[in-house]
Amino acid sequence: MGWYKDINAILKQEPETWLAYIYGQQLENLPHLTRRKPRVRGLLLRTGAFGLFLLRHFRLTQREKLKGRVDYLFFSGTANQMSSLNGTATYLTDHGARVIEISEIKLLKSDKFRSRYKSVDYTFTDILKSLILLVCRGPSLYTSLKKKNAASINNYFNSFCSVYAHLVYFHRVLKLVSPSFVVTANDHNPSNRSLLAVAHYLGIKTVYVQHASVSSIFPALRVHYAFLDGQCAVDIYKRCESNQPSTLREMPTPKIVLSGQKKKITRTKVKKESVVGVALNALDDTELAVRLIEELIVLGLEVKVRWHPGQPKGDIKKYVSILGGRSKVQLSNPEDESISDFMASIRWLVAGNSSIHLEAALAGVLPIYYEQSPSDKPDYYGYVKHGLSMCATGPRQILEIVSKNIEGGAPDVEAVRYYSSTYCTEWEGREDELTAISLIDLAKGKCPPVKLSSL
Repeated sequence: MGWYKDINAILKQEPETWLAYIYGQQLENLPHLTRRKPRVRGLLLRTGAFGLFLLRHFRLTQREKLKGRVDYLFFSGTANQMSSLNGTATYLTDHGARVIEISEIKLLKSDKFRSRYKSVDYTFTDILKSLILLVCRGPSLYTSLKKKNAASINNYFNSFCSVYAHLVYFHRVLKLVSPSFVVTANDHNPSNRSLLAVAHYLGIKTVYVQHASVSSIFPALRVHYAFLDGQCAVDIYKRCESNQPSTLREMPTPKIVLSGQKKKITRTKVKKESVVGVALNALDDTELAVRLIEELIVLGLEVKVRWHPGQPKGDIKKYVSILGGRSKVQLSNPEDESISDFMASIRWLVAGNSSIHLEAALAGVLPIYYEQSPSDKPDYYGYVKHGLSMCATGPRQILEIVSKNIEGGAPDVEAVRYYSSTYCTEWEGREDELTAISLIDLAKGKCPPVKLSSL
């Protein structure tokens, strides 16, 4: 049982409570996660939810066989991660690299994605191994979680259990395709962290491509190469150095490339529209969000509402049923409209704690920071503090900002560049190319186009 020995060795260095990082290490620092009460609660039901997770990923016959060595393995666990990695993977493929892209099946709804990506599919053996790990390690995991925070068991026990399946799956896949580099765009979700942990154990080079703004509660950055958006991310990750296990780990200290924000966003210099965009995510209370939009309409503003790609379905149904069809309200579904197209259709953007502020600034849209209710961590990403976003305390102040900044527009260059280093440089709009060229150079032992640094 070589696989069992390997995975136990990985978990000895980085236990389940660190691989499921947010729930295992930061639950107390994210009160909204403990306030949220899932429909299925308690040890038995959450364990059952893990069983359903395994069944959803089970395939009796694998859609596509994974075989043959590759240069790069890309993994995307969410739509946002996928959009940040697409261009880099495309550039590498077009320039002769052997690339495999893996993603969750729920993200592969179109023929374009299904032909390009391989889905995460578990074999019968994968599931059996995952259950063996659950039986052998589950009791001690339960004991450690009970001592720390009972809410992590009642609400999120299945997320800790999911680590077993992720480790088993990536252990099998990485041995089959033997990549030179593993590339991912997240460092705190269980699937991404499990991938990185297996890669490190197997001696494979790891690459992290930042896909959204980061905060000081993130885990310590431990990959071979980190492609960060700007100096802001470097400064924040320096503060994250203590966020790692006390166990002796064989982990690399990252070499850093400042490569700018990776999502494809076109800056429109002349805005014909006079529309206020409102960006919502799962942190927003749906009733307060609807009230905000209604108040903006009463004030005479035309509004376009966009929800997060990972927004709960119940929230989306509520927004569509209440706001759909209103004369001064447009709806932007992220499944149908790209972030770039959304930004091209608005002149100002209102949002709370969300990295969409940076995307707005890059697109030539004026970001306005507004919290619909008191936040546990106001100005979480520091956008107001660093001059990237303007701050409003209510709908009337939003109207005042819009009226005074009738042309919209982004804040000053240095404020944006602190978050995205390529802004207004020769590499703006070519961040994917910069990332790919850097990877090619690093594989050859050469220096990338921009200077390497470290934490």
